[in-house]
Amino acid sequence: MTGHNSDATAADDAWLSGIKETIWLTRPDLRQLYGEDRARFETWLLLGGTHEYRALAEAGHRFPTALLSEPAPEALPGVQPVLTGLMKQIWTLRPDLQTNFDLGTQDGQQRFVWWYFTYGMSEMGLARFVTAEQKRFVNDPADDLDRSGDGALLPVTRLMRWLWLRHPFLQDAFPLDTPQSRATFVLWYFTTGLTQLRLEELVDDRQMQVLKRPVSGVPMAWAMLLSIDPDLQKRFGTIENPAFTQWATTEGPKTHPLIRLVAATDTPAAPAIRRPAELRPGINLIGYARGQFGIGEDVRMAARALQAAGVPFSIYNVEPGADVCQGDDSVEGLIADGLPYAVNMLCTTGIETARLAAVEGRRLFDGRRTIGYWPWELPEWPAVWRHAYDLVDEVWASSRYTYEAFTKSSPKPVRHMPMAVTVDATAGLTRRDFGLPENRLLFVFAFDTLSHLSRKNPLACVHAFQQAFPLGSEPVGLVVKAMRATPEQPVWQEVLAAAAADPRISIIDRTLSRGAVLDLYRVCDSFVSLHRAEGFGRNIAETMMLGKPAIATGFSGNMDFTTPGTAALVDHVVRPLAPGEYPFGDGLSWAEPDVGHAAWWMRRLAEDSWLRRRLADQGQALVTATYAPVTVGAVYAALFDRTFVRGRF
Repeated sequence: MTGHNSDATAADDAWLSGIKETIWLTRPDLRQLYGEDRARFETWLLLGGTHEYRALAEAGHRFPTALLSEPAPEALPGVQPVLTGLMKQIWTLRPDLQTNFDLGTQDGQQRFVWWYFTYGMSEMGLARFVTAEQKRFVNDPADDLDRSGDGALLPVTRLMRWLWLRHPFLQDAFPLDTPQSRATFVLWYFTTGLTQLRLEELVDDRQMQVLKRPVSGVPMAWAMLLSIDPDLQKRFGTIENPAFTQWATTEGPKTHPLIRLVAATDTPAAPAIRRPAELRPGINLIGYARGQFGIGEDVRMAARALQAAGVPFSIYNVEPGADVCQGDDSVEGLIADGLPYAVNMLCTTGIETARLAAVEGRRLFDGRRTIGYWPWELPEWPAVWRHAYDLVDEVWASSRYTYEAFTKSSPKPVRHMPMAVTVDATAGLTRRDFGLPENRLLFVFAFDTLSHLSRKNPLACVHAFQQAFPLGSEPVGLVVKAMRATPEQPVWQEVLAAAAADPRISIIDRTLSRGAVLDLYRVCDSFVSLHRAEGFGRNIAETMMLGKPAIATGFSGNMDFTTPGTAALVDHVVRPLAPGEYPFGDGLSWAEPDVGHAAWWMRRLAEDSWLRRRLADQGQALVTATYAPVTVGAVYAALFDRTFVRGRF
């Protein structure tokens, strides 16, 4: 049993460590604020992070012991409770505390520590981080009171005594020089002071046992309230009145925090986490179900594939950032609030999976087998994000390129699992609707700046087009479809300048519906992608499925379906990424496509209709056979059946 507990503790520690690292990596504001001072960052995690991130709130008791309970280097002998690292960090962050409490003196440090327990703890929401030892110390009987003759079940504690010393009105009301005055003070503390000072969470188990002790059939806490409340006395008389019991169990908790506090300890424990055997066989698809961008299409296509195969599933929608339009309602009826099935399929990036773990906590993961269906565009998964592997049981990669990237570092099984592709949506739009010329052969490139201009490389398409057709009189055109591009992006400024100087280049810079995007591909003649890297290349696959010839960089994820016989592959050189060129890309490489070769392909396709048709037909056949929902869904179903028939994946 000890070994099992040790393993669980290690797993919990690893979980929390990963959550902290995720927050650090995804919050540039915190990195800028704290720099290399990780101690202050740890303090923020406790003070602010536990309110923003569910995972931190759940794991609060697992924060470093040194921070929560061990003496700070500045702790002085004789100060009790001891000054901890957390207390010291709070003092460092608050100029008002530095002014009021000199930690270099025993008196200043002692007053600050008691301020922390009597005011700071509740003010900053830190009650859940008070250790059992600290709670026991502050609730031990006060050392400097003569308690002879008391016989009190609830004595005046160190905490009560400190409050009494700090407040003259308490000294006037409760002299503490007789057993009766001490008992009256304790009665005030539990019936009034706890609530006024927000100290309910400092009540310890010893005190709670007394508060719940039966007195004439009701908890002592109820009797204490009745003894000090004239209105309750007038209404119910004595504690033996059944109407008082009825009130205390129904109305009382709403108006009297002490009743609520005692009742809370009688609340049944939360149900145990449901294990896979208790959950329904099926798949919880987790992703951006309404998001109008490529990774949103991933979860919608996974739904299409599961539908085609008859695998039970529901969709758990993740809200993207404010810069992502959420106008796709094609799977609206499949979205559920919960996670009813035994298997999770996370159709997000691995980085987003880690962020979700921080925001949502364990409830998305515990008790279920979890698949990370993660896109990735570079040849290796970043070392700083390897903790994301701890969140999943296996990783699925939509291309062989991505598969190889994950297998270089993943401690979990990795599968090559192609994504489904469909092109049946339409808005019925024509060239006229897009403002495009009718009598030209049109090349099209579409991209989303969320996927990074450096990777999508739109300027190379412009340069290749102008190099291929330098006269300006050739019956051709280039359509650049952008989403979320902004004028302050230098590369986009160059694209706009080129379009302004060349009337053959058309810019469509807005979010289109799914059907409208596919209609744009339909009315054009060839798709061009001079990307530096693609995890899969969904828009290339879509245009090929529509029967359009594709010109594409011969590198990365698209090489699963852009072969020499199915697409016009552009030569490239593999080069190192420049520092800061792509997130987490330092030390890695990607392709630099040959613009001259791309121009050569554009001229060939413009001049050779037979070649266009041959590439289009062969590309369409390969993509349709490989990525149709019924085909992909059959593979999903086979693995699903193995899960629940053989009991394993």
